[in-house]
Amino acid sequence: MTMEIFSGRLDVEDVPRALKTINRIGKETGSVIVLFNAAKIAGKPHIESAVMHAKRSFADGKNIARTLSMEILVYASGQRQCSLAPRFGLQTGQNQVYVLILDGEAQRAKEEILRLVCETDEVSAANETLKKEFDITDEELEIVGEDRIGELVLERIAMIDAWR
Repeated sequence: MTMEIFSGRLDVEDVPRALKTINRIGKETGSVIVLFNAAKIAGKPHIESAVMHAKRSFADGKNIARTLSMEILVYASGQRQCSLAPRFGLQTGQNQVYVLILDGEAQRAKEEILRLVCETDEVSAANETLKKEFDITDEELEIVGEDRIGELVLERIAMIDAWR
């Protein structure tokens, strides 16, 4: 499995049109490409965990989404519903994103994506945003410490399998 994750910025006027372009690049290169709203992502380990769980759910026939890219977003969101996952993807306006390119001609896919996305340094989500999105309580953070909020996010992702 080839996996590349990088940070970037792009402006989106029309989300469906942007997604159509990204899907076209994915089809042409045989890659799965997902753009995540960086404000809601606890770093690269968050995405890597979502990919691992989504691939396993497809392999076991327990996926809830029709496509691997949507299943990855479902896991990244920590939710069990496809309808809630898109808020973890592209939004109208300026987007700070993490870009995931999985398998296929990953280098060619990255070159195409970089025509749309300006690569930037890695972006960290604010703890308050992560607390809200993943229902992390102050009590949990008191126990483990603010610096380990990413681990609590990974725990939420792992719990999706238990809820199914």
